[in-house]
Order: sequence, then C-alpha cells, then structure tokens
Amino acid sequence: MFGLGLLGIVIFANIIKYPAFRFGPQYATATGRSLIEGYRDLGAWIVVVYLLSEVAVMAIIIAAVAVVTAAILLAVTGGAVDARYVAVGLISLGIIMLGIGGYNFLDRMTKVFVLILTVTTLSATVISLPGIEWDFTQVIFPIADIQTFGFVIALMGFMPSALDQSVLQSLWSVAKQRTTGITPSMSHAIADFNVGYLTSAVLAICFLLMGASVMHTTGEMPAVSAAAFAEQVIALFTTNLGNWAGTIVGISALFVMFTTLMTVLDGFPRLLATGVSVLKSSGSTSSVKVEKSMLLYASMGLLAVGAAFTLLYLMSNFQKFIDFVTITAFIVGPITALLNHLAITSARVPIEHQPTRFFRVWSALGIVVLTSLAALFLYARFA
Repeated sequence: MFGLGLLGIVIFANIIKYPAFRFGPQYATATGRSLIEGYRDLGAWIVVVYLLSEVAVMAIIIAAVAVVTAAILLAVTGGAVDARYVAVGLISLGIIMLGIGGYNFLDRMTKVFVLILTVTTLSATVISLPGIEWDFTQVIFPIADIQTFGFVIALMGFMPSALDQSVLQSLWSVAKQRTTGITPSMSHAIADFNVGYLTSAVLAICFLLMGASVMHTTGEMPAVSAAAFAEQVIALFTTNLGNWAGTIVGISALFVMFTTLMTVLDGFPRLLATGVSVLKSSGSTSSVKVEKSMLLYASMGLLAVGAAFTLLYLMSNFQKFIDFVTITAFIVGPITALLNHLAITSARVPIEHQPTRFFRVWSALGIVVLTSLAALFLYARFA
C-alpha cells in the first residue's frame, strides 16, 4: 500500500523489540527456569495480572495463526470452503498431532521448507528490485490519520512477532534442557537466537520490497478475504519467478504456517499451565514441570475452544480481525518487555549472565517507546 513508506517502521520495530526477545533464551540459559517463573520472583500478583492480560490474547493469536494457515491451504488447493471452518479443523488436527508426538517429525520436515521459502523469497526479491519506485522520501512515512497510525501499530505488533513469544522461547529452552540434559553455553544460545531473529527481519524486508514492486506499482490493494490475500502473497513469487514457483512456495508456506500453529498450540497452553503451577508452588526454587500433566491438557482444550469460538463468532472480516490481533499484541507488549527487563536484571540471574549496561539502556528505551506508542494510540483512538 505504501511502497517503501513503512521500511523504516519494519527496521525500527525489529531493533526496538530485540532486547525483550533476547532476554527469553538468555534468562532460561542463565537460570534453567522460564521467564514466567522469573515473574513469580517479582511477586505472585504479577503472574496473576500477566496471565489475565494474556489468556484472551492467547486464544485470539491461535485463531489468527489458524486462519492464515487455512488461507494458504485454500490458496494452494483452490478450495472454496469458508476459511474459518478450515481453521477450526486445522486446530483439531494440530492438537491430535501434538498428542501422538507428531510435532518432532513435522518440525524436521519444516526446516527443509523454511530453507526453500527463504531461498525463493531472497531470489524473488532480487528479481523484483528493478520494478520498485525508489523514493526514499517516503521511508519515514507521515502518519496523517488514526487509520494509518492504527495500521502502523498493527504492523509493529507482530514485527517480528508478539512479545509473548519471548516467554514461550524460555519455556521451550527449559523443556529442551530437561529433555536432553544439556545446558547450552550463553554464547551458543544467543548466537542461535540471533540467527533466527536476523533471518526474520531480513525476510520481512524482502516481503515489503516485493509488495512495493508487484502490488504498489500497479495499485493492487490487499484482499479482504483470507484465501484471496494468501493468493496475492503467492502471486508475489509467481510474478517474479514464474508459475513453477507458486506450488513450491505455497506448499512450503503451508508447512511453515502449520508448524507455527502447532507451536502456539503447544506454547500458549504450556505458558498458562506453567503460570498456574507457579502460583500453586508458593515460590519454590525448583523449575516447574507441566509436561503430560492434566493441567497442560486442560489448558490446551480451553484455548482451543476459545480460538474456535473466536473464529466462528467473532471473526467477520479477515483484514479487520488480523489488525485487531496485532494491535492487541502491541498494546500488551510493553508489559512483557518490562517484566522481561526486571527478570533478567534480578538477583536470580548470575551477574556474569545479566545484560550489559548498553543492553539495559536499550531495553529501557524500548519499554519507554513501546509504552508511549501504545498510550498515544489508545488516546487517539478513544479520545
């Protein structure tokens, strides 16, 4: 829609949110505990408030990931079914696969498709470069009205993802340490995180450049329906690489998104179950275990039902629904950023593994900026 206008926003969001995301694996590696347990050290009431602020968002995000996955499935197969019903079916399939241990196989398969998607995205971007209107006066896009400001906030909400993913990263890091019996070095954990984070940022810029070349120059507007929008995304590749790329990219994107769906179906219930267990443990110093517990399965069922209800009864417009999800994630984000900062700088973390003064200032600046933007948006929206 804006050509290169939001390039600065994409880069800025990835930079300003980096410390909050990094503190997830950093805390888990340093302490062998998850961030939600670190929040408990700050006070039980903080965990209660955090869970209350997240529980509705969890179901909504699961619904959003499911409907995007359904949209890609429909675009690849040419189906004409309502994406909402397909999304509910995918949620059910994801839970079944998690129950029978199918995630590990799917995860290994997806690594291949992530590589394919990355290579094709980089190739398509390079080919699309000549078609871009290189007007860098638009890069700092003037936010002239509340609708555009709302879109910018929505973009930043999931760029590169919602900040609660940092908590999920810490949970998975702890679970992996417990399963393998191996605690990675801090340098290895941070390097692994940096590779994923940088790759995500680069791919985000690639999609923006492709959109600026293929859609912006022709005046094509993003489709309102889920399946039609997915078709537009796949068309970015076929336009630049040829029709052969459409099927490969579509299948790759489908695997990547379905794995993402299974990730949130595992992660959010794990977060909820861990939070409840932490509150029941009365400040125990040992790491909480929720694997294969009834509490974990109950949390998974609760969030799945909540996501299905959201899809069937609250989602009437795909574009508005995704905007609502991402804006909500952005508004809740500063809370997570602040808690992550307090956890990683607490006495629980060995001094050698705490962030440097540079990262503390960077993190504090991010908290101030994210909070200010969220407050400004709420004021402009409801004043």
